[in-house]
Amino acid sequence: MKFKPRFMATVLGLVPHRNVEEACELMIRNFPEAPYVPRLTRSLRMFFERTPCLKIDREKRELSFELSGRESGLVEFYDRYLSGDLDYFAISPELDPGLYKLAEMFRERPWPELKLIHFMVPGLYSLGISVKDESGVPALYNDTLRDVLIKLLAMKAKWFERKIKELFPGVQTLVTVGNGGLGAFSAATASGTWDDIKRDYNEIMAAVEGITCIHCCSNFDWSLLMKTNTDCINFDAYQYGDTMSLYPDELKRFLERGGTIAWGIVPTAGAGDITSENPGSLVERLERVIQVVVDKGIDKELLLESSWITPTCEPATLSIEIAERVLAYTREVSQRMRQKYFG
Repeated sequence: MKFKPRFMATVLGLVPHRNVEEACELMIRNFPEAPYVPRLTRSLRMFFERTPCLKIDREKRELSFELSGRESGLVEFYDRYLSGDLDYFAISPELDPGLYKLAEMFRERPWPELKLIHFMVPGLYSLGISVKDESGVPALYNDTLRDVLIKLLAMKAKWFERKIKELFPGVQTLVTVGNGGLGAFSAATASGTWDDIKRDYNEIMAAVEGITCIHCCSNFDWSLLMKTNTDCINFDAYQYGDTMSLYPDELKRFLERGGTIAWGIVPTAGAGDITSENPGSLVERLERVIQVVVDKGIDKELLLESSWITPTCEPATLSIEIAERVLAYTREVSQRMRQKYFG
């Protein structure tokens, strides 16, 4: 049977905190069932470890790819990938202290509500646009580098899941593929077809055994994401909640195959002003958009059982005070929706 979240709360965990223990305590307090492995830096260095042909300009603090004369690096990368050498793709502890601190806290004082450990890898578009090749073209549009990034992300996700199973025996995983740059698919400079993109994301998600999720905080054609193999779509429901009703046939099929929707109803930077909201107003807003979807012929009971609660995006750019309010409101909205619909 597919997992039914029933308004379980979680979050994308890049937070403004600089103390890893405080960040972990924040996750445990607000999301005891599905804490996110907190990240304290926007750096993508942890995901670029063991990436071939990578050039680091420390003075400019820039990363780029340089393929010329670096064929041996590509050969080793593919050899390691094809042999399934997960240790080669490991993330160094100093680059991801949140995972080990969260595990340490669980060993010392396990909390009984824990069901999932949530982690994220960058999406292909986010990563592929952020780094360019030697001619200045985003890696996304270089066929060789695009394939390297797909396989790199797949192996990082697979290693991460294995490590979580070692540190949290018997606990399921939830992996989100972030896609802040996915809107580029609609841009005039976009290349490739949706079938290509669907194949690429399916390859990344196929690397893990746990629940998979695609996050996109810009407006998008959600029916396209429903045609991937993802188990969950996490979107900005605060600004774009009504848009989920535009694809009733696809949504019906998605839910019936076990798919779930993560309603990003608590606004973070750029989505709205959290100071003008409260848990009650956010519950009202969520119920309104859910009803808009139900009015298009979607089974309400199935939709409610298949729903998560999240912020619109990660709270990293907010002040610590406002970020903590976002997470507390997310927890409260989850509790109110569960109490109302599931007792």
